[in-house]
Order: sequence, then structure tokens, then C-alpha cells
Amino acid sequence: MSAQLDVIPNCSGGHEPQNEEFSYWVDENQNACIEGVIPANLTGTFFRNGPGRLKLDKDKFGHWFDGDGMLCAFTFQNGRVHFKNRFVRTPKYVKESQTGRIEYRGFGTQRPGGILANILRPPANPANTNSVYHGGLLLALNEGGKPYSLDPSNLHTYGEYTYDGELTPAMVFSAHGKIDPTSGDYYNFGAGLDFGRSGAKAKINTYRVSAEGKMVSKGAIKLETFPFCHDFVITGRYGIYFINSIVTEGIMDVILGRATIADCISYKKDQPMQVIVVDLATHEEVQRFVTDDGAIIHFGNAWQMGNELIVDGMYADNFDANEGLKDVTSIENFAGGKYRRYFLNLNNGKIRWESVTDTESEFPTFNPLLVGRQNDLTFTACSVDNGHASFYNAIQSTNQAGDQNLVTLEPGYYGSEPLFALASDSNEEEDGYVLELIYNAFSHCTELHILEAADIKNTIACVKLPHHIPHQFHGFFTREILLEP
Repeated sequence: MSAQLDVIPNCSGGHEPQNEEFSYWVDENQNACIEGVIPANLTGTFFRNGPGRLKLDKDKFGHWFDGDGMLCAFTFQNGRVHFKNRFVRTPKYVKESQTGRIEYRGFGTQRPGGILANILRPPANPANTNSVYHGGLLLALNEGGKPYSLDPSNLHTYGEYTYDGELTPAMVFSAHGKIDPTSGDYYNFGAGLDFGRSGAKAKINTYRVSAEGKMVSKGAIKLETFPFCHDFVITGRYGIYFINSIVTEGIMDVILGRATIADCISYKKDQPMQVIVVDLATHEEVQRFVTDDGAIIHFGNAWQMGNELIVDGMYADNFDANEGLKDVTSIENFAGGKYRRYFLNLNNGKIRWESVTDTESEFPTFNPLLVGRQNDLTFTACSVDNGHASFYNAIQSTNQAGDQNLVTLEPGYYGSEPLFALASDSNEEEDGYVLELIYNAFSHCTELHILEAADIKNTIACVKLPHHIPHQFHGFFTREILLEP
């Protein structure tokens, strides 16, 4: 590596905590600036969620998944941008902020004090993975617990949300629910256990929430092994779940305080993936497919064409990422999956797949008005060779024909999930923008890049914040302006 590249900072600064909470109009902050012009038809609120802090004083959390959730909101109105951020006030966040030390177990974090300090203590819910605005509710999501309700105008935390008690104490709620654009219904799921004479049996709880925000029905899918099922897809009629070759073994060690869940997760090449098709209306299993081993953490879209269900996913043949995520503050390279398209034949029960692109890709997004229907453009965060440590350093759009449009960031700039934002004056697929948060490691600040969806090589505007936002997971865009008057 040349001397010039030696001085390029890696992505680790983007994992430093952001303990300050802000609220300001960008054009009124003398340390912020906008390059270009905010489109007049970009109107609404862009929410982002992710770990706002991964350490307390000198104590680091043991996994990226354990960082305290920090919700950010970019509000676009009349060509202006407002930014605010607030930590989700979970019991974990509140208590650890008071004591300055680790008080809770996590997915990959143990409480200090050995077995006795951890036995029979479930991992805390940091509410740090995603958000959704649906039925007038803003929810911060993490698959290890229930959603947290927040005020959408100021991000004040109301508390844990159970849909009027429909989410019972044993039920959790995933970070990747889907809104049906036709009905407005919101579908979600959560891993669960049934306890009987023969012991604990794994299952997936399924949920349907009306457009008005009321949980109207629930169901359950029985499984043989405890699933690592982070995401799913819906078509107009079906929900589709991929049960990965990622297994959790030694769960009793977790219960007895001897290990974390992250310690007990492994990839099994001899365990094929199962694909379960569920009727969204009845919650009943319709069909089950078996395919090669694999791990699909995030999906793009899904739709039905004749007797086939078509599913886009980011495929990997390992879960090596789990090791890197245990000390994410020092990680420099982070590989994604490969974009695959699966075809599930409902008539003959056969499953096949084809490769869409070999670019290392993650965090697929698309126009949400096309959820469950065939879309053309899918946007992904990518890891490519730009002469320096990768993390996510590129953005790619891919159409149904397989044509790819790749934008590679300069060394020292690190990307995130590219989220599609609908234009306020059109519902056409390409009439919108791609919102990409990019960490500038040179300035230790975050930039919001606004790209033309039809051609992501065209940067419309760049919003430069005077501070950094720690690397986050997922976002949600609504055309509603949700800003405290």
C-alpha cells in the first residue's frame, strides 16, 4: 500500500459513540452546509436507527447488535432539512447511563461478575435495528424484544409497545415487518418457543396489524430448530420465511449464564435451508421447500408470477460476519452476500435460483409501493476494492434485466443502507431519490447524499452534518412531515 493510502483512515471512527442529542435546521447551523439543492418534491421524514453507543467509559459491549438504539430523523420541507436524534430510553439505556457501566446482558455481551451475574437473565432489548411509521405509530424495532413507541415529532420515548396486550410477555417482534401497499396492513413475525412435556419447541409467531395500527390476527409456524430468521418477504397473498443454515446450539449455556447467544451461533453446511410459505390471511403453512445450505440475512422484494413465487435475497455460504461483529470497533473489512433470485414452484414443489450479481451486497431496498409486486430497481450497499479497507464503500442499483449501476466511494468514505424515498408528486417507480448516509472518516462527520433513483451516479445534493452519526442499520421514509412545531 502506498504512503498516500496509509494515511487514509478506516471506518472504525464511525463506531465511536455519539452521546450528544441534536435538533437543528441544517441551513441555520453555521457548522453544517448543503452542497447542491434539496429537491422541491422531496418532502417527508427519513428515520434511521442503529447503535448510538457501543461502549460505556472504558467498557465495550461485546457485539455490534448490543449497542443502544439511537433514532435519527431528517425532515425535508420546502427545500430545507431538519435533523434531530435521540436515544431510545430503554431500561438498559437509562440505567447504564446513570451508572456508567454494563448492567445488562446482550446478544454478545455478558454482565461483569461471571455466571452468577448472568444466569437466568435474558438479553436486553436495545431497540437499535430498524424503525417503522405505521398506523400513526413510530416504533423502534429489535428482534430480541418488543417494539418501543416514540413520539414521531420529537423522538421522545413513550415505552414498550404491545398492541393492547396482543404481544404477550413471551412474544418478540422482528425488525423487518412489511407494509402491504394495497391494504396498508403491516405484517411482522418473531421467534418463539412452546413449552410442553417433551421440552421446548421452536416456532415463528406471525402477526397482522391493520392499516389503523390494530393487531387483528396472529399465528404460529412450528419448527424443528430455533431459527436465526432476521427478515422475510411478502407477496400479495403469501409470507415467505427462509430458515437459514445458522443454528443456535447450547442454548442451556445461555440460560445458565455460561455463554452469550453470539457464542452459540454457528453455520452448519450439512443443514439445508428450509423455505416456508404461509398464507397471510390465515397464518397457515401452505408449502415447505428445501434447498442448499445458506444464510440470507436480508431480502429484497418478492412477487408471484403464475405458479412461481420469486424472491430476491443476499446469499452467503457462511456466517463469518458474526466473529467480526463481536469487536466491530476494530473491523476494517465487512463482506456482504451475493444477490440471488429464488424461484419457488407451488405446483411441483421444486426450488431453483439464479445469480443476479456477484458484487458483495447487503441492505437491499426498493420502492415500497411495489412491496409484493415485481419491481425493476433494487438498491444495495456494496463492498468493492477501491484500494483501501472496504466496509461498505459503494452503492449499486440493479434492474430486472441484470443491468448494474455502481457508484464507488472514495477511500476513507463509508456507506450504509441506501433507502428509496418517494417523490411527493409521483408514484412512478423511478420518481424518487436514494438517501445514503456516508461516514467521512477524514472529518469524523456524517454526510447525507441524495441521489437520483433513476441514475444513482447523479448526486442531487449533499447534506454535511457538523458531527458524526455512528454506523447504523436500517431506515424508513414517509412522505409525512413529522416535526415538532
